[in-house]
Amino acid sequence: MTDRPRNFFLCVLLFICLPRLCAAGGRYAGASLELGVGARPLALAGAAAALSGRAETFYYNPASLALLKRPMLSLMYAPTFGSIRSPMANYHHAGLTLPLPGGGTAALNWTRFSVDDIPIYPALRGRSFPERDRDITLRPDGTALGYFQDTEDVFYFSFARPFNFELPLGWLYIDLPIEIPVGLNLKLLRQSLYDASASGLGVDLGVMIRFSLGTLLEKNYLGRLCLGVSAIDLTQTSVIWSTKHQDRIHRTVLLGLAYEHRRGLRGAVLRLYYTQRSKYEITDLFGGELAYRGLAVRLGYNGSGLTAGAGFGFWRLLLDYAFVATDFDDLHRMSCALRL
Repeated sequence: MTDRPRNFFLCVLLFICLPRLCAAGGRYAGASLELGVGARPLALAGAAAALSGRAETFYYNPASLALLKRPMLSLMYAPTFGSIRSPMANYHHAGLTLPLPGGGTAALNWTRFSVDDIPIYPALRGRSFPERDRDITLRPDGTALGYFQDTEDVFYFSFARPFNFELPLGWLYIDLPIEIPVGLNLKLLRQSLYDASASGLGVDLGVMIRFSLGTLLEKNYLGRLCLGVSAIDLTQTSVIWSTKHQDRIHRTVLLGLAYEHRRGLRGAVLRLYYTQRSKYEITDLFGGELAYRGLAVRLGYNGSGLTAGAGFGFWRLLLDYAFVATDFDDLHRMSCALRL
């Protein structure tokens, strides 16, 4: 199927489905919030509950922001459905993260999902299909009366703070340094669809525990372990429409592990990730990353298929790409970050 007929078909499908999805609520409320942020986490299949090192991880666990030591500017462009040159929908992200004096971190992020040129067709004439089949003048000619747009904006206001202490290990006569970052997202949702609009206010909460596994087990060759848990839409975010209809976004719980191992080639780092995602059902997410001197290759499994990606770092610039295969379409994600 060529791009033009496929895009036309997708527009018609959205025209039919979007009003029903927005009105139906339930498991479709806030569906665009599940697209993810950042090419690196997406290449790792979204196994990011214990992921750190980039500013876009606020989306998965706001506590991870407390582990950033320098300000960071993050950008992402994600053509969604259709070809990269002619996508049916567009998904954008921009964010600024700033470590604060005293050990805290604050961040402001924005995401937008938009679908342009959704056609409006006139009501069918005649009382039935057989009547239109008999009378050619009653048949629609396929001409749209006009077009409208679906726009969904989310503004995230984040704050995270690390708590550090040493756990006495009596049997080793040493103390185990432990980092426990805690983070919070306050998010404002705004959506417009044809002549209706909606807004909502949500809360995400996360915590992580990070320590040296080698120190704990007296095995110097072992690396660092991180445990993470986050509750996305903790209060089951309510989205209120101008039509007085109300949708409710169900809570998502992420439980994750991350293991970092620095052995072998000089400068090489192996990281393994696991996250259990619980919303309407439980999904196990797996990801792995091998990084060496600014280059990284990534692979993941999201429960339905493989994901893959790569990263490149030069000076203060970080570039990432992800490929995600879905039942509906193959998705490409590109993001970049600048350490300030």
